[in-house]
Amino acid sequence: MKKLIIIAAMFVSGAVTLTHAQGTIFANNSNGTKISTNSVVGGAATGLTSGTIGGFYYALFASASSTTINGSTAAYAGYSGSGDTHYAFNDAGWTLQLNGGTANGVTPGAFMTNTATAGRYAITSPNTDGAFTSQTIAGGSAGYFAVIGWSSNLGSTLAQAIATLNAGTVAGFIGQSAVSGQLTLGTLGSTSPTALYGASSPNIQGFTLGLVTSTPEPGTMALAALGGASLLLFRRRK
Repeated sequence: MKKLIIIAAMFVSGAVTLTHAQGTIFANNSNGTKISTNSVVGGAATGLTSGTIGGFYYALFASASSTTINGSTAAYAGYSGSGDTHYAFNDAGWTLQLNGGTANGVTPGAFMTNTATAGRYAITSPNTDGAFTSQTIAGGSAGYFAVIGWSSNLGSTLAQAIATLNAGTVAGFIGQSAVSGQLTLGTLGSTSPTALYGASSPNIQGFTLGLVTSTPEPGTMALAALGGASLLLFRRRK
């Protein structure tokens, strides 16, 4: 019986230690690091994301060792199709962060959404210190980070947004921040969370979500072609 009590105590102690070892990062952006959108595919930023809450979603990716995403550290706006290597979800060295590995009352893969302030977003279900809890980078340990944002009409999760973009039937916005420099995370219940955004490296600055247009379905294209042919025939007869 005593052995069981000792083992149970060791388990509880280990669980507490593990909880306290969770790495925390303040992932909200600031007024100096706002998110923009463009109005032309591949064009420069022309304005800030809408201030309508729930109009955009954001996902955090982390890596303990990868300093680039498929060889690049630069921010990227837009989408080049299935398998787009600009994004962290297509680099095995990067892991989608699930705020401690649990749903925390919101849809997995979209733990951040825009606020009423244009260009700003915030964690939708923060932990007790108002930060985001990483399930892959422990407190006191270092890692690299990147944020992916997309318009809500593409889907409420990143997986849904990717599927919608690959289908090519809905126009929307998507983009990814530059890769952060090495950031050492705070420890839940012990040290303050590390800020993700800032004016200079190693922090992330603001970035742009790029416009992606829809591709007409084959039936629509066929109807358009038929309409054009009919118009040409009409003109010839006339």
